[in-house]
Amino acid sequence: MSETRDHVAVRIDNILVDLPCTPSKPSIFRAADDLRSMNEKLYDPKVVAIGPFHHGEDQLCKMEQHKFRYLKLLLKRKNEFSVDTYVMAIRSLEEKARKCYAEPINFDQDELVEMLLVDGFFIIELLRKHGIDEFRDKDDPIFQYKHTLSQLRHDLFLVENQIPSFILVQLFSMTRTGNPDDDINYLIHLFIDDISPWPKVSEETLVLSINNVDHLLDLLYKIWCASFAKVVSFRPIKTEEDKLLSINSTTELQEAGIKFKNDSENNCLDIKFIKGVMKIPGLHVSDESETLFRNLIAYEQSFSDDHPKYVTDYAFFMHCLINSSKDVEALRRAGIITNLLGDDEMVYHMFNRIGRNVPTSTDFCYAELFEKVNRHSGHSWNRWMANLRHNYFNTPWALVSFFAAVMLLLFTFTQTLFSILSYTKGKQ
Repeated sequence: MSETRDHVAVRIDNILVDLPCTPSKPSIFRAADDLRSMNEKLYDPKVVAIGPFHHGEDQLCKMEQHKFRYLKLLLKRKNEFSVDTYVMAIRSLEEKARKCYAEPINFDQDELVEMLLVDGFFIIELLRKHGIDEFRDKDDPIFQYKHTLSQLRHDLFLVENQIPSFILVQLFSMTRTGNPDDDINYLIHLFIDDISPWPKVSEETLVLSINNVDHLLDLLYKIWCASFAKVVSFRPIKTEEDKLLSINSTTELQEAGIKFKNDSENNCLDIKFIKGVMKIPGLHVSDESETLFRNLIAYEQSFSDDHPKYVTDYAFFMHCLINSSKDVEALRRAGIITNLLGDDEMVYHMFNRIGRNVPTSTDFCYAELFEKVNRHSGHSWNRWMANLRHNYFNTPWALVSFFAAVMLLLFTFTQTLFSILSYTKGKQ
């Protein structure tokens, strides 16, 4: 007679059987709760759900029919009448795709295969229609209204609205046409160019391939950060004593004699401080800027602590520089910020929200720059000049009064000098 096993032991053993010895390394995450609590709308799609996290939400159901319309038009263009071959291709990738998500997916195999296929074809057909006019239907509402296309572009780069890049690569390779522009990397870069807040992107990042990234947001992240990552890797690591995580605002630094210039030679995140001049690449601030920064920061928060957080550090740097609308105005006048929001106060509030309570890199990317700026501002001459500007040159009338006082002092000194000389000459 066999011994009856304890039911708790059986349950635990069954869990251990299905549990891998090493944890999986997912690449698609939800935004952390502390980030989401600040403004949930910045992480939620407006018109289209991509992947499982927001699938089936009421406000996104209208676009589901359009996804199938794109699929039907694709099959018609290829003179095909069934999706059999595509379903089989995606089914072979289903398990690999499921492991890309950081939480359990509540869809069975068939449901996930259908979702990946329909969403994947929608993305690649949208890229084709955006970049190649001959693939575009004149009655397509997405391209009849710029606002709709803008909302879709917004949704495709949300941290929670992603599918694995290998799904896109597989479907694109199976449907590629003879058009020389029908190249997935070319079309994606063309699509991304319209949303970049930086007018100049490094040429070397244009060769980044979707084959070497996890998803669309990861590609966008690497395009913006790749060249800066190389620069940071050559900088010495600061000790805890040297890590200065604060600098004064733009107007305060200007009072200390620091000048600001638009750095057209470098791109994106690479900021330099040379001989009292802060060189910052130009930044276009638009309605979508906060969403982009927020989702890239949310993506970075999924990295391990020892991984640099380039966008987070940049956001904190700008948060330090901008403490009021006057700081925005100063940066705008220096050609660094192009304000497409129209109101400097709105830009100030945006960076104030983005940079608040964000965990920067363990080795803060701008630590060396902060050290140089603070050392420059701390020199006695610069402190004296900053105090003079702040207390005596803070208004045009104060400046006029100062020069009037100087002229009066010089006039009095000259008059006294002549009186002494006249008196001395009279004594001789």
